[in-house]
Amino acid sequence: MEYFLFALILALANIVQAITGFAGGPLAMPPSIALVGISDAKASITLIFLLSTAVITFTNIKYINPKKLGIMILFMVIGMIPGLWLYDRLPTRILMIVYGVIVVGIGIWKLLGKGKPVDNKYLGFLALIMAGAMQGMFTSGGPFLALYATVAISEKKEFRATVSAVWTILNVYLCYNMYSQGMYNAKAINLTLVSIIPVAAAIVIGNIINKKIKQETFIKLVYVLLIVSGGILLLNAI
Repeated sequence: MEYFLFALILALANIVQAITGFAGGPLAMPPSIALVGISDAKASITLIFLLSTAVITFTNIKYINPKKLGIMILFMVIGMIPGLWLYDRLPTRILMIVYGVIVVGIGIWKLLGKGKPVDNKYLGFLALIMAGAMQGMFTSGGPFLALYATVAISEKKEFRATVSAVWTILNVYLCYNMYSQGMYNAKAINLTLVSIIPVAAAIVIGNIINKKIKQETFIKLVYVLLIVSGGILLLNAI
């Protein structure tokens, strides 16, 4: 049942990821952490999202904006370094509480219309650094990246392809880092394997929905789900 629920969570999150290009990680991580623990959840989800975003990236490679991709990678790597450092040193319970508060806070902030895209260059770079830190700690930099990317890239296909390329490149490094730390144990690998087929189906479904759904309506639903997802984690951590 644990493996089934994990695969279901990953499938639903990847439908969102395929539609929006972000928010899959923040939706998947909190209930997954509560279900299987932070280490196995992070290792498996990072690998799954590497595979899923790689598919989106290489099937839409002609839409990638190389300049914006380079800027996003540069500043997010700057943020990932302290993010990984903090993840290795903070107690698990503290990490879960901090993460839950951040996810719920982002959901409420964006749902109330406060999370406007960042049109100031330097604030945009700061948002990218925060995105990198959250990606390094919890594989969940999407909301912060979106603050920058929604201004920097206005065309929908270009946005989706470029953001997916960011996740693909950064998650290659994160997976290597976790592999070198021995996080890919038997359980993490099994969680990944049982999720591959459901996630593949989710990407197909997400691509179909992407062409039909009104983006603004869907994004509001994502923010509600972020609040619920973060709340689940907080209840398990407190």
